[in-house]
Amino acid sequence: MSLCKGYSSRECSVKVGCKVARGSKRTFCRKSKNSKRTTKKASPKRKSSPKRKTKRTFRRSETERLKGYNKKQSKALRQLM
Repeated sequence: MSLCKGYSSRECSVKVGCKVARGSKRTFCRKSKNSKRTTKKASPKRKSSPKRKTKRTFRRSETERLKGYNKKQSKALRQLM
């Protein structure tokens, strides 16, 4: 979504954080942060932390749903098997 949708290029250039980019075919608005001409220094890679294990949700089977068992009943029945 453009920052200055609906504004003319003059009104857009007055806004803070907005630049009017003029190309060979068309003119458009862009955020002032968004430019690819600057070269960035290579930053050292950070060690990624190990991913946490998420708690697995309990899902009832189709037969358990059709028979009308709730979560507690279906867990108890599975332990009996």
